[in-house]
Amino acid sequence: MNQTPLPITVLSGFTGAGKTTLVDALLANAEGLRIGAVTCGKAASGADRETTELPNGCLVLTLGDRSMAALEGAITWIAEQQRFDAIVVESSDIADPMTIAEQLAFGDDDDATLAGRAHLDTFVTVIDAARFLRDYASSDSLAERDLSHEGHDDEDDQTVVETLVGQIEFCDVIVINKIDLVGADEVGNIARILHGLNPRALQVRSQSGNVPAGDVLNTGRFDFDATASAPGWLAILNGEEPASDEPDASGLGHVVYRARRPFHPERLWTLLHQEWPGVLRAKGFFWLATRSDVGGSLSQAGGTVRHGPAGLWWAAQDRSEWPTDDPELEAEIVAEWHGDPDDNSIGDRRQELVLIGEDLDPASWEEKFDACLLSDDEWALGPDGWQRFADPFPAWEVEEHDHDHDHDHGPDCDCDDHRH
Repeated sequence: MNQTPLPITVLSGFTGAGKTTLVDALLANAEGLRIGAVTCGKAASGADRETTELPNGCLVLTLGDRSMAALEGAITWIAEQQRFDAIVVESSDIADPMTIAEQLAFGDDDDATLAGRAHLDTFVTVIDAARFLRDYASSDSLAERDLSHEGHDDEDDQTVVETLVGQIEFCDVIVINKIDLVGADEVGNIARILHGLNPRALQVRSQSGNVPAGDVLNTGRFDFDATASAPGWLAILNGEEPASDEPDASGLGHVVYRARRPFHPERLWTLLHQEWPGVLRAKGFFWLATRSDVGGSLSQAGGTVRHGPAGLWWAAQDRSEWPTDDPELEAEIVAEWHGDPDDNSIGDRRQELVLIGEDLDPASWEEKFDACLLSDDEWALGPDGWQRFADPFPAWEVEEHDHDHDHDHGPDCDCDDHRH
């Protein structure tokens, strides 16, 4: 079949943000665009799949089955009609957009169902301006809101703010909806926070989901690597944001903490369980003296701080386990290495943390983290002596040769967490 692949726009957003309202507004567009929309819900007929033709040439395909296979099938069916200009996918309230992107962008090697038919074009996250600040400050889990997380069991303890952050950090466009329900100052504050979380995303403000179609359809903004690297904390670590600790154009500042000495586990534990005033987002990884083989992952958003294993340090591995067929990864290891190439005592082990927030005092935060590092006397005890330190962190289970600390996209391992 010879056709131009249709651009796909994926809409994400937490409960009540206004995704459905935005879809309705797009379907009623005055530009004459013919849109095929895929939504999840119970069809009026009770069937697993139902199509509704609209007078203006648009179509709504409602899926009762929320599986990726059903979504791929729906997109393929719409594309094969060869009468639409774009496809809009309305994801569920708590869906992880990166998971959707990974599936639709790459698919299975033996089942590239979208190849030549459709392509990911734009990821949009819709924000409820009337509830965002409350939800971001909340420590509620999804279970406490009676929301089940797709693909996870009943013990899943993901929080509301973690879901919000995941949707905000992986997108190309952020629609700040319901701006008529809050004051201009609050909208401005929300916009600043969103910029700090994802400085790459285009921000669009709306009432009742009314946005220019060109801002969300066929924008050409999606690129998997660029979108996945959009989070503000990652851009800062990668040197893509100004290195200065002064506030940026949004009014937010950031602190980058780096050190080549391990943390004392008990002192770090105490710091992680204190209030972090002004900190909106913190992310990175750390080195615990009692766990020199495994790097720790830290993720803070709103009222939730989560920590757990990030992966094995390269310095903890025999050189025979190092990559020999990936020049880029080899270069990264060399760039991150501390000291003589044959000295594994430090190697790539390090503290590398980013804090984003308002009125952050870099000197104060550096002092707090420095106080958690081993003193000269403690350092002199060496790795064997460090094992005698009190360590309140839960046990970490890491698969052999797991190096995910270099490619961390979020806390989806068995991590311990606490909420401020």
